[in-house]
Amino acid sequence: MQTVVVLCFTFAAVLPVFHFLSEEQRLDSGVIKVIADAVRPAIGGGLNVRSTRELERVSADHPDFWFYAVDEAGDTVQLGDVPEHIQSLTSDITRISSANISNIGDDSTPFAIVRHHPSPVGRLWIITAGGPTLGPSVLLMAFSNPWFLGFILLLATTTMLTIPVFVGRQLRGVEALASEAASIDVDQPGVRLSAERVPTELHSMVQAVNDALERIDAGVARQQRFMADAAHELRTPIAILHTKLELLPDDEKGKQLLLDVARLSSMADQLLDLQRMDLSGMRLQKLDLVELASNVTGELAPLAIAAGDEIDFEAEADRIEVLGDSEALGRALTNVIQNAIAHGGEHARISVRVCRDARLQVADTGPGIDPSQLKEIFEPFHRVAPLRQGAGLGLSLVRDIVHRHNGRVVAGANEGGGALFEIRLPQAPAA
Repeated sequence: MQTVVVLCFTFAAVLPVFHFLSEEQRLDSGVIKVIADAVRPAIGGGLNVRSTRELERVSADHPDFWFYAVDEAGDTVQLGDVPEHIQSLTSDITRISSANISNIGDDSTPFAIVRHHPSPVGRLWIITAGGPTLGPSVLLMAFSNPWFLGFILLLATTTMLTIPVFVGRQLRGVEALASEAASIDVDQPGVRLSAERVPTELHSMVQAVNDALERIDAGVARQQRFMADAAHELRTPIAILHTKLELLPDDEKGKQLLLDVARLSSMADQLLDLQRMDLSGMRLQKLDLVELASNVTGELAPLAIAAGDEIDFEAEADRIEVLGDSEALGRALTNVIQNAIAHGGEHARISVRVCRDARLQVADTGPGIDPSQLKEIFEPFHRVAPLRQGAGLGLSLVRDIVHRHNGRVVAGANEGGGALFEIRLPQAPAA
């Protein structure tokens, strides 16, 4: 763009000069070089005119063309019909550096020019008329000037070298801003973009994005408070219902009602756990995974036995330490075992195992999981056919808890038939 502007400016500056010269001078001074190249020293001394292709072309195109030349020694040479009254100028022609003569008294050649130019015989002073006149080619001469071309080249080179560096330095803050924006997640309320290193022109955009994030945080907080209040209010009537059901006769229908109420209580606890993690986060500390899994298995054993299942626990070491939130990990393991009780079918065998590398495995001998649903079972509110009870939040909560512990949870097929869920946690660093 800078080069285009310079070219347009140069054209605009040269055009009036060309117009002035064409009106006042009309003659093209480029013929001076043609004349100087044709002048040669004569054999007996003095000057002579050698016929050159360029000179012949000028003479053929312009029948009234003539010139008169003088060298530093005072030797002269001429070609064509030089007007008599021009002879009076020849005595002082060497004192003239450059001149444009109008109305020289000759109707056929009313204009003449005087220039000095180097030649094979030394410097020549030349006066000429009747030659080629100015044309559009003089504009090209202006643009082909070495100084002009050098300036354009310098301008283009400087532009290509400096502007990318300058713009890159200015946009370096924008790249940092993009990195900040990419790191914002739903579980990071209160995070805002920094406008310290971005250009001033983008401050309003950063402020608008921060205002939008603030409105989003406020809306999410309202929803979280509502969910927490609703889940908390559910716990009291569920506890009362559970107490009343325990007073019923110990028959098959009573056991089924107790299982249903336990699932309802578990769903309320899951909602509370989700809100607790979102609002207050998790308190990571060193804990014994064997002890945690043993306690959870013992607490759920009556529920599994009431459902007609068998449950056992095994650990490959007496103590396996991880960094985690005991309450959150306990809820995750509880949900996996409850999922095995609910989907393992009648008289299933549920095995809970703690491996040396901090893996928790829960296997059952039930019908297993359809491979086409393995990628969907951890999505919220997804329930596996043919069973459709529950809210579909348990495995989603397990995935969120394990993810916040920098771990993974995977589901697959058990070697002996049934389903296998494996929670993989990073081990605590050694003291």
